[in-house]
Amino acid sequence: MNEDRSPRWPRYAVYTLIIIVILLIALIVILFSIRSPLIFRSSAFSSSTVTESRGVQSLSLENSYIFASPLRAKTGGEKIRITVFILDNRGLGISGKKVVVGGGNSLQVAEVQPVTDAQGRATFDISSASFTGVYIIQAAIDGINLIQQTTVTFD
Repeated sequence: MNEDRSPRWPRYAVYTLIIIVILLIALIVILFSIRSPLIFRSSAFSSSTVTESRGVQSLSLENSYIFASPLRAKTGGEKIRITVFILDNRGLGISGKKVVVGGGNSLQVAEVQPVTDAQGRATFDISSASFTGVYIIQAAIDGINLIQQTTVTFD
């Protein structure tokens, strides 16, 4: 009579224990990944980045932008505000840069703030005395046109 009296676990208990351990490990991995910040960095080189001679900040044509408000105005003196943001490759404003805005010979451009401030912002007001139509507004800095343009309409 050589009976083994040691308690044996049923198979379902062993499988249940393995599943619980796997779920705990998965929970720990999920919690760790949620708590750690995700950082995405681009390793691509931008061909439209213009570096200053001092090397302090670099103008990024992809990050810089122009917008208009409102997009439609009446001829005869109603104005549209054009705002241009000149940004570096990190998305920070570049101050002290002269911006030039154009959109056609029939538009009058008033330079409200043509030199960028600490946020990289330059501001202009445009109007049309009597010419109606759709105009594409462009901005340039140091003789280089920004990639983005904006469209306005005078009625």
